[in-house]
Amino acid sequence: MTALGDPALPKAALLAELIADSFYGEGFDLSAREEAAAGTWSEMPEVQAVRLLRDWDASDSTVRLFLTFTSAVDRMRDANLLWRAAATLYQSRPDVFEPNQVARMPMSTLRELLSSTGVSRFHTYDSDAWKRIAVSLAKERGPTRRVIFEGMGDAEELMDDVRSKRDGKDRFPQLRGLKIAPMWVRIMAAPGGATISNIEAIPVAVDVQVRRVTENLGVTNTQGLPLRGCKDLIQKAWQEAVSAAHFGGPSQIRGTSAALDPALWLFGARGCSFCEKQHDRIPISTVCDSCQYSPIRKQRIVAQESLDVGNRM
Repeated sequence: MTALGDPALPKAALLAELIADSFYGEGFDLSAREEAAAGTWSEMPEVQAVRLLRDWDASDSTVRLFLTFTSAVDRMRDANLLWRAAATLYQSRPDVFEPNQVARMPMSTLRELLSSTGVSRFHTYDSDAWKRIAVSLAKERGPTRRVIFEGMGDAEELMDDVRSKRDGKDRFPQLRGLKIAPMWVRIMAAPGGATISNIEAIPVAVDVQVRRVTENLGVTNTQGLPLRGCKDLIQKAWQEAVSAAHFGGPSQIRGTSAALDPALWLFGARGCSFCEKQHDRIPISTVCDSCQYSPIRKQRIVAQESLDVGNRM
C-alpha cells in the first residue's frame, strides 16, 4: 500500500490505491458503526450469494445466469436483502433462473414467485424484465449469451449488446442503465468467473454512493450538478487515477476501474452515507483525512441529490 501523501502519485491515484487495498485486504474500520463486517470484497452481497451457489454445486453458466437475472432487479434496493432472497429462491426454484423454462412460464407464476420471495420490489416491471431477458437468452445469439454460457466476451461488445433493442424493445431491460450495465459486465468477470477482454474499458459505475465519496474526497468538483451531468466527469477522474495507481483485486479485473468500482461503492455506502446521516465526520480509513464533507455544505445540495436517486439507472 502506498502511503497517503507520497508525492510519486497524483492524489486521486493514492486514494484509489488506499481504498482498493483496504477493500481487497483487511477492510475498513467500521467499529463506530457497530457493524461486525469489515467491509471487504468477500462480504459483498453478490460474492456471498455466489459462494452459496458454488456450495450447492451450481455450474459456471448457472452462476452467471443467477447474477444476470438478480442484477436486473438490483435497483433502489437493500442489496444484502435482495441477494439473500435471490439465493433462497434459487435453492427452492432453480428453474426461475433458467431461460428456457422462464420463457415458457406463465407471467402470473413468475410474478408470484418473485414477489412472494422478496426478489422483486417493482413487481410488474421486475417480472416483465426478468421474462424479457429470459426470452432473449433462450431464443437469440450474441455476446451476452456467449459470456454467460461460454464464459468469454469483450467488454465493449457486451456493453453494446446489453443495451441493444429488437423490434423497438430492450432485449435486456433493466440491465442497460448507466449504473447497471458496467456493473453487470464486471459481475460477469468477478464473481462470475468469465474471461472478458478489454475489461479496462469498463468505467466506474456512477451512482449516488460513488458520487458521494468522489466529491467528499475532492476528486471532482461536481456538487450541485445533476447525476447525468457529472457522470462522465467522475468516470474520467477515476479512470485517470486508476491508470496511475497499482492495486489488486480478483484476477479477472485486477488493477482496473472495474475492480475499484465496488470498493468505491462500499466506501460511500458504509462510510460517507453514515457520516452524512450523523451530520459528523466519523473516519473508517486514513483516506478520510482527505474528506471535505461539511454538514452545512451538504444541506445546500441534498435537494439535488434526492432528485438524482431516480436517475441512478
